[in-house]
Amino acid sequence: MQNRYEYIVNLSHDYITLIDRRHRYELVNDSYCKTIGRAREEILNRSVASVWGGEKFQTTIKPHLDRCFNGEEIHYVDTFEFGENRRHMHVSFYPYSDDGSVITHALVFSHDITRLGETESRLAEYESRDPLTGLLNRRSLDIILRTEIEHARRTSNHDMRAVLFVSLKNFKRVNQTHGHNIGDLLLESTVNRIKEHIRSSDYLCRFEGANLVVILTRISFSTDAGLVAQKLLDTISVPYRFRTVDVTIDCRIGISVFPDDTNDADRLIQCANSASVEAEELGQGFLYYDRGLHQRTLTRLQLHSELLRSFEEHQLELYYQPIVRQHGAEALVAGAEALIRWRHPERGLIGPPDFIDLAEETGVVKAIDKWALYKVCERLNQWPAIFVTMNISASQFGDQELVPVVEAALRHAGNPDPARLKLEITERHCMENPSAAIAVIEQLQELGIEVWIDDFGIGNSSLAYLKNLPTRTFKVAREFAADLADSEQDRRFLRGIIDGIRARHREVVIEGIVDPRQAAVAAEMGCTLMQGFHFGVPMPAADFAVLLDTASQRKQAPSE
Repeated sequence: MQNRYEYIVNLSHDYITLIDRRHRYELVNDSYCKTIGRAREEILNRSVASVWGGEKFQTTIKPHLDRCFNGEEIHYVDTFEFGENRRHMHVSFYPYSDDGSVITHALVFSHDITRLGETESRLAEYESRDPLTGLLNRRSLDIILRTEIEHARRTSNHDMRAVLFVSLKNFKRVNQTHGHNIGDLLLESTVNRIKEHIRSSDYLCRFEGANLVVILTRISFSTDAGLVAQKLLDTISVPYRFRTVDVTIDCRIGISVFPDDTNDADRLIQCANSASVEAEELGQGFLYYDRGLHQRTLTRLQLHSELLRSFEEHQLELYYQPIVRQHGAEALVAGAEALIRWRHPERGLIGPPDFIDLAEETGVVKAIDKWALYKVCERLNQWPAIFVTMNISASQFGDQELVPVVEAALRHAGNPDPARLKLEITERHCMENPSAAIAVIEQLQELGIEVWIDDFGIGNSSLAYLKNLPTRTFKVAREFAADLADSEQDRRFLRGIIDGIRARHREVVIEGIVDPRQAAVAAEMGCTLMQGFHFGVPMPAADFAVLLDTASQRKQAPSE
């Protein structure tokens, strides 16, 4: 009978899947496998996030699954990427129970409505677009903003949205001086400039006349909107050359943020519009509706400017924290982790949490990574007895120039042994695109460089992924060491992680060891590589060199 049911399911042209409470596939039919281009064995027992990507899973699929596991039937229409093709799908989630009582699975039916969607979209195009610029019009703006707010409300990670009301001020004068045709041409050119500085996931709409609205989707910080506004001001203000005259477009931008300012779509636009009017009155380029937020954004913009100057003024430094190898009762320095610090002329020594996110957002982090790589490779020559690790940002790790940059850094340093250079990437960033991560890891291994997985245990992956990763070393997140000496439950949990790693013949590094009790428990579990304040705080290179010399002398001293 079961084979008959499988036969019927596989005959269906709809996509049918069965997903368990761990968000893993337990059943997929032939149509589903064929459409996404994977064999059934490559999908079964894998997480939905690994198939559709973490962002799509977290923002769209997971909220529906969670509601389904709570007993709701869910029906909605969405767009999915199947290779190079985009398909409009009608998706239905049905609660499913193995024994008829507790809901154990979600049964998902997906029906392709692409042709219907394409027909409807062509008809809707005439009603939803501005005929001059081709932008979404005010009617579309209202629909999109309400939809984005609803999506944000359904997510569990408190996504924010921002509205930028872009008021182009001197188009009336441009039309009077140069004619409406030139005014229309400049408006279209300005629209193109704005498009170049927003993401594909953001929206640009024509509100009315020379007023445009940008919707920023899924921003991490309220202050991010100000960074975008400044970029738009900079690009819009570049003069246009018309015959022998330079034509400059004046601009004011008002910003409102969901949910900080309001939960209502109409009110969100009103707040942004009001802020743009006040920006004009105050003579400012952009202005937040929330004045406190505006001041924090100005501070963040200043920090960005100062971060760019930090290279020229040699304010960045690398500190080094010991990584020890436990031999019985003795802990010997086996390596060091290089950690970035910014010696700010006014704020003093600043750690990564205060500026790395900003560096990521603005692209400065790639320059920081490259500088750090060159410095670390130089240290390898000076400290021939140990290895040195350093974190690589997600943007740098995904850059095809990473391997050539590493090769250049090693050559510049006189070609030290590449096996003593360890590059770290966090588990979360590695699992965003596992296949791409594996390709980069393998390229680095060809150079003799090992990649470590950092912060292991707190991401969305599991020990099952270990078999697919060619890396040999995993740094277990420091959170697991916090109560290691006092909590038997924490010890059992950590032991399970360590045993899972070791079962696949990989090495473990425990971070966050702050006292001898934690070190003793970790050693009892068979962990030999450890890192934390108990063995040494991050310190300048000169102090670390003294530490190495002291350890070397102690090792060479004859025992009494």
